[in-house]
Amino acid sequence: MSPQHPQSSKTILVVDDDSSVVTVVCKILTTCGYQVLEATSVEEAIAAVQQNRSGIDMLVVDAVMPKVSGPELADILLLLRPAMKVLFITGLDSLAIRLAFDRPCGSVQKPFTRFSWSPRSRKPLVRRINRLAVKNL
Repeated sequence: MSPQHPQSSKTILVVDDDSSVVTVVCKILTTCGYQVLEATSVEEAIAAVQQNRSGIDMLVVDAVMPKVSGPELADILLLLRPAMKVLFITGLDSLAIRLAFDRPCGSVQKPFTRFSWSPRSRKPLVRRINRLAVKNL
């Protein structure tokens, strides 16, 4: 782990039906020192929350997924972990997300390009996660 990204005690669950998005986001968060769990379906996400006894501090979830929307999945998971914070990954307008999810949350815009995840470009994502983690945990 690099000195500028010390190991964090925070655990983040990343959920997206696109496994390539999950892989990229998990790599960035792991590099930043977070403990990361991943899921590509509603069932995997619920299982991850149920099986993680130490708790999950934040949910990073795609806003639009098959079967259940990101806001609906967040509502389900918050029944199991009420203190968990939520950050949506979305191609939608962030206002639409806030209207669909009646709780405080953040959002990061898709689509991602290979440049979206360069060290300079990924700073906004990491800042949003850090701000939510520090402010709300």
